[in-house]
Amino acid sequence: MHRRLAFLLVPALCALVGAASATANHTSAASSLAAAPFSQSWSQVPRTESGRRAKDVLVFGMEQDIDGFNTVLTCCNSFWAAVTGNVPELRGAYNITSNLKHVLDLVTSAQATRTGLTYTIRPNAYWYWGGKKLPVTYKDFVYTWRQQVDPKNDVVGRQGYDQITGYTHKGLRQVTFKWKKPYADWQDIFGTIYPSQALAGMDFNTMWANCVCGNDGKPVSNGPFYMSNYTKGQGLTLRANPYWYGKKPALKEVDFKIITDTNTEVQAMRGGEVDAINPTFGLNLLPLKSTPGVVFNQVPGLYQEHIDIQFGPKGQPLLRAPWFRQAVMMGIDRQSIIKTVYGDLAGNTKPLNSLVYYPADGAYTPDFAKWNFNPAKAVALLKKHCSGGPSSVSSSNSSIWTCAGLKASLRYTWSAANATRTTQEAIIKAELKSIGIEINDASLPANVLFGPTGIPSSNYDLANFAWVTSPDPGGFVATWSCGGLQNYLNYCNRKATNLMNLSQTELNPAKRAKEFQQADAMLANDIPSIPLYSRPNPLIWKSGIAGMKNNPALIGFSWNIEDWRWK
Repeated sequence: MHRRLAFLLVPALCALVGAASATANHTSAASSLAAAPFSQSWSQVPRTESGRRAKDVLVFGMEQDIDGFNTVLTCCNSFWAAVTGNVPELRGAYNITSNLKHVLDLVTSAQATRTGLTYTIRPNAYWYWGGKKLPVTYKDFVYTWRQQVDPKNDVVGRQGYDQITGYTHKGLRQVTFKWKKPYADWQDIFGTIYPSQALAGMDFNTMWANCVCGNDGKPVSNGPFYMSNYTKGQGLTLRANPYWYGKKPALKEVDFKIITDTNTEVQAMRGGEVDAINPTFGLNLLPLKSTPGVVFNQVPGLYQEHIDIQFGPKGQPLLRAPWFRQAVMMGIDRQSIIKTVYGDLAGNTKPLNSLVYYPADGAYTPDFAKWNFNPAKAVALLKKHCSGGPSSVSSSNSSIWTCAGLKASLRYTWSAANATRTTQEAIIKAELKSIGIEINDASLPANVLFGPTGIPSSNYDLANFAWVTSPDPGGFVATWSCGGLQNYLNYCNRKATNLMNLSQTELNPAKRAKEFQQADAMLANDIPSIPLYSRPNPLIWKSGIAGMKNNPALIGFSWNIEDWRWK
C-alpha cells in the first residue's frame, strides 16, 4: 500500500476503484483465478470441545467489504482492503509503528540523497507463492516503480515515483533509483512491493479483484500472512506465511468476518461472535467500555472526517460560489456534532481547522476557525445573494432560498450503514434547513460509495467521509491540488497547488512546513471541503488476546499482526 491517503469512506494516497468499464473486467478476470486455491472461509473456524475458538485462530470484525485488493488503483484504494489484503501480505521498505515512527522492514538499509534512493533488501526476504519460495529482488522494486508510473494504470497517485528516471543494481538484493528531483516524503513510497515474477502477464488494472495472488491464482505474500480465501459479502481468511523473514506469527489463522452495520458489530463483540473490531468511532461503542472481558482502546486518529464539496459539472452550481460555501460551513455546528455523536467518548475532541495538518502536529494552524458556527451571519450572507428564504434562523423554517434562479437544494452523500455519519447527516440537515438550505438524502452502500460510481465519479454535491493518512501531509497533495489524482471534488487553486508541489521536493522540514501552512490558508479561504474533526481511532479486543497495538495511521491495526496471540 502506498501509505499516504485512503478512503474510509475512510488521503495510498486515498483509497477507491477506476472507470466502470475497467472494474467490470477487473472482477471477471481475477475471480476465475481466485476460485481454485482458496478453500476455507471464516465460517469454518475450528473450535475446541468447550466451544471456544482454537487458540491459534482469531476472528476479526470487518466493517466494510472491498472492491479489490490492489489498493494503489483508484478502484480499490480503501482502508479495509489495505489492512486485510496489503499490510499482512505485502511488506515494503518501511513499516509505520503505533507511535508513528518509520522503521525498516523489507530492507536492511535505505538512503535518500538529492540524486537518488538506494535500498538493500534483506537477505532472508522471500515470496510465498502457492507453496513456492522465491527471493525478493531488485526486480520487484523496479516492477513496482514501473507500474506506478505507467500512464495506462489507473493509480491513485504517482508522487515520488514520477521523479524517478532510472535505476542501477548490485546483485539481486540492492537497487539505486535515480531521480530528477528529490522527493521529500520518500519514506512513504515503496510502502508496498509487488511480486514481479508471480504477476508476469497479468493486467495491473484488473488483477486482485478477489485475491492477492499470482498469475496461476495461487496466493502470494512476502509478509507474515497470506490470503487463502475471500468470499464477497462474507469475509476472508489469512494464514501464517512459513517463508516470512520476521517473527513467526503466533496465530496460524486470522478470519475477517464482514459486519457492515456498526450496531450489529458492537453486538457481535459483546456476544463473542468476533474477537476484535476496529469500528467507526461513535457513541454506540459506549457499552463496550464496560463489557467484562473486553479491552477498549482509543487513540487520536489520523482521520480527517470532513464534508467534500463538489466543484465539477455533476455538482450543484451554487457550490462554486465562495459566499454560498461560506454560508454552508457557518450553518454547521461542528462542536455540537462531536458532542452528539460521541457523548462521553468525545474526550477533548475539537473541530478540525486545517485540511493538511492535525492538531497534534506542531505546524497545525486553525485556518478554518473563521468559519465556525454562525447561522445568523450565514442567513445575512444568503440574503445578499438570494430570495425566498427565512428572515432569521429558525428550527421550524420551511422556506428555501433561490439564488440566481437555482433552489438552494443539495444532495448529501454518505455510507448508509454507518451509524455515526447517519446521525451527522440528520444534524446537518436540520441545521441547514434552519437557515434556508435544503438537504436531500443520498446515502449509498459503502462499497458503492467508494467504488467507481461513488466518490471517484464526482457525482455528488456534499459527501461525508474520512481520509485516513500517514503522518506526513504530502499525501494530501493528490487531493487538494489542481488535477490531483485524488481530487474527486474538481477544486483548483493554482497558487496553493504550486506551494504544495514545491513542498514535494523540499528537504528542509521548516521550509516545507511553511509551504503547507501557506497552502492551507488558501484552502481555508476557498473552502473546498469542510473539516469536521480528527476522529478518534478505536481498537477493541477480548482481554484474552495479547499483542494488539492501536495504530492511528493508514497502515492500521494490522501493522503488527504477527504479534497477535491468545494468552
